[in-house]
Amino acid sequence: MAAIVHSDPYAIFMRKIGYSVGLEHTLRRVKELERLYVSTKDVTASGWKDLVTSKKSWNLKSHENITNVFHSLRFIQKGLGDVLVLENLDATAIARILLKSEDEGDRARAFLLLWAILTNDGEIFVNLLLARFQERSIKDRLSAMIAKKRRVLSKILPGRDSLKRIYRIVTVERQESNKGSAGSKTSLASLRRREPLQKVMSLAIRDKFDPEKVEFSEDYFRKVPPRRKDWARSLHLWDDECGLTTKGRAFIGRLRRAGYIDEEDLFVFWPMDYELARAGFRPDLLQSVKGLWDCLIDFAGAYEGIDMGPESADDVEDVVKLIEEIVSVFRSLHARKSMLRRELPITIAYPVLVALALAMQRPVKNVPAALKVEQNGDRRRIAFRQSRNTGGALSLNR
Repeated sequence: MAAIVHSDPYAIFMRKIGYSVGLEHTLRRVKELERLYVSTKDVTASGWKDLVTSKKSWNLKSHENITNVFHSLRFIQKGLGDVLVLENLDATAIARILLKSEDEGDRARAFLLLWAILTNDGEIFVNLLLARFQERSIKDRLSAMIAKKRRVLSKILPGRDSLKRIYRIVTVERQESNKGSAGSKTSLASLRRREPLQKVMSLAIRDKFDPEKVEFSEDYFRKVPPRRKDWARSLHLWDDECGLTTKGRAFIGRLRRAGYIDEEDLFVFWPMDYELARAGFRPDLLQSVKGLWDCLIDFAGAYEGIDMGPESADDVEDVVKLIEEIVSVFRSLHARKSMLRRELPITIAYPVLVALALAMQRPVKNVPAALKVEQNGDRRRIAFRQSRNTGGALSLNR
């Protein structure tokens, strides 16, 4: 399993995947990709291409855009002639193998897709949900959220270079606008500077680093909201006739109570502690930084209303047994990459454990607490290693 490697470490400060085409029918396509992976124990380049382009499956003319989407959501990564399975596809496949019924598999898959969306596009998805997908409200809400993040980050990461990177990353779109000059009929004389250079540069700097200035391209609202609305419908959070569903209203309410939706009614999801460490920042860079497990519990509670159950003397044995089963399945998948599978990252293990409890409609056991007891016991069956890339990795002691 490969960890995320951002070309710019500042990319962790904005959870968005852009608006590439191919986001439609994501839940169904995840299920079909999961089925391919479970049945063949692999996803090859040819297998992925057939799934995308075959008339019997997705029947898409090109696999490039859909590949980008599934990479952004951390399901697969395609290189030259190869496909690498990423953590969210492993999690959905493991959960499906360990669950008994189709209905349980569907519940687990829906939550794991929501987890993928929230961790990679959450600040777009949830704020559009809060805006009820209305253009004026979307523009106001995203602008306010971005301005707030820019102000916070500018205080804790001062300096001109940091500001440039913050303002380039913390915005609505990945690509910068480039209108070009073809056909503008602009004369050389009209380009002559008529103000002192110092004044021009000062105005440019002030304009570029204005936290309130957020630009939307002409086709942003044509492309972005419909695709996020499709996600919301498939996850039963939105209905075109009544708007937010009962499940959707409960989801928003729990996120608000957990502190992800602030007093301005904006959803802000700051990086988790291991994401900061992986990007080279101090894990305590931001106030109230949460860990992977805490975020999973918060989102599972918001989506399905489940919480951690009371601690029991049997928790350690139950957790150890589940982890042993997850490790066994993890090692059986993606055999070509077996050398990368000696340890199970908690970015796979923790989501699977939460999804299993959610699917079977049982309280979640306090896995970190159980593992801590296991580590301090006389015989440690599960080894835990701190990892900068994934927060931690588990392995079986033989």
